[in-house]
Amino acid sequence: MKAKSMKKVFGSVFSIVCAVSLISGCSSGNTGGPTATVSPAESAKSGGAATSPAKLDPVNLTLYRVGTPQPDEKAVVDAMNKITKEKINTTITLNTIDWGNFDDKMKVIISAGEDWDLTYTASWTNNFYNNVAKGAFLPLDDLLNKYGPHIKETIPAQFFDGARVNGKLYGITSYQIMATMKGFSIKKDLADKYKLDKTKIKSLRDLEPFLENVKQNEPGIVPTTSGAPVSTELLSNMDTGLMYDTVTGDTANPLVINVKNNDFKIKNLYELPETMELAKMNRDWYNKGYIRKDAATIKDYKAEQKTGKYGMFPAGAVKPGNEGDTKGWAGYDVTDVQFSPSYVSNTSLISSLTAINQNSKNPERAMMYLDLLFADKELYQLLCVGMEGKHYKKVDDRTIEALPNGGYNPGTDWELGSQFNMFLRPGQPKDVWEQTNKVNKEAIVSPLIGFVLNRDPIKTEMAQIDAIIKQYNSVTNSLLNFGTADPEKVMAEINDKLKKAGLDKVTAEAQKQLDEWRKVNKK
Repeated sequence: MKAKSMKKVFGSVFSIVCAVSLISGCSSGNTGGPTATVSPAESAKSGGAATSPAKLDPVNLTLYRVGTPQPDEKAVVDAMNKITKEKINTTITLNTIDWGNFDDKMKVIISAGEDWDLTYTASWTNNFYNNVAKGAFLPLDDLLNKYGPHIKETIPAQFFDGARVNGKLYGITSYQIMATMKGFSIKKDLADKYKLDKTKIKSLRDLEPFLENVKQNEPGIVPTTSGAPVSTELLSNMDTGLMYDTVTGDTANPLVINVKNNDFKIKNLYELPETMELAKMNRDWYNKGYIRKDAATIKDYKAEQKTGKYGMFPAGAVKPGNEGDTKGWAGYDVTDVQFSPSYVSNTSLISSLTAINQNSKNPERAMMYLDLLFADKELYQLLCVGMEGKHYKKVDDRTIEALPNGGYNPGTDWELGSQFNMFLRPGQPKDVWEQTNKVNKEAIVSPLIGFVLNRDPIKTEMAQIDAIIKQYNSVTNSLLNFGTADPEKVMAEINDKLKKAGLDKVTAEAQKQLDEWRKVNKK
């Protein structure tokens, strides 16, 4: 099936699901999102397992999430635990690990066999596919069917496919903007001062006059926190459309296909001329002083962005309402510039997942807890923004504003649960969730959706390749993204090491599996 045809099918299915969701969720009031607040005891109405809290033994779950640890986190968790204690006789111990250390710390925690229940996992940190291959995560299909009715009601079925390995589900995606939209967030006062015309910005190079103005005229302001991430998303652009997508759905793996020509021939990301061009641009920005010299050593880039000492920074997603959302956690106005088309890929479907420990003593309760984050708006909002009057104030019945020095403003609404249950931030349009549904529905759909590489025949080579890519392109040593090294030299080193690690064997095996998958699925 061609990508264009897939887009139509996806759009039709998604619009039907969204329509049903919006109708069922309207009565709950706060945000106009598609999820209703229903107690676990009522879940039998949705086909779930009805469970009275009085019949459940008390349980404490350990949850690991990525983010900036918050000073008032304990008070928020205590408030959350009052809700979960009453509804499912469960409390949590929340462990927030900062962005730069999360990946390494979770490797140690998982390898050591420590006692935990739930963890954030994705393509970009605490690598989802690697953990599944190691047997760290529990298959979730049965648990989801029994204890996740609100999750199933909220998330369209096809959005689970990216987290399936050999047909089994290993992660629950958060429900948010499901399409990927990459770009930069630019400080609005500086954009206005230097008359940045977004309509004339067609490529990343078009940002250079703005960066030069900041460098020359704004002492104490670094033009950008980093260059453009070397990724398939930014090898595409708004004019040419989606160009490349990752075969494995894993940003730590170099196997890609050209989606535009639709030939399904697997290539190495680090041998593409477009990749070299992007890396050279980042090197040029570094040499011109647009990127601070020690940028690659930053461990908590979100904390850096909050300082307001940068002219711009890469946006996680240039989604509807992102400018208001950014102001909510950063404390200042930004204007977003989008550089990649909106699309749904295997990578975007595993960009934000929660997994359950294979050795969890309470997997049923862990799924019930995840389901409650979708069903109970108050619980979800506590996790995301804390307590009214202490951490935020209401601007109106749907909009909130973080209080200065409130002690809790993690800015990770997208990490767990359904973001459609969130308040609005100042500057976000009232119909932000309707806009979000529209983007999800109309986004380009990668022809690779549903393809999951079986790593068993190449697991040794895959592990070695992942380690090489992490060495060169991690948050704390991003030689290509930050421009701190000569890209021709670095790319040659990467490709030499990839070859020695068995990239040719991996490519041949992946091509074989992809060709077989296409025949079965008539792609």
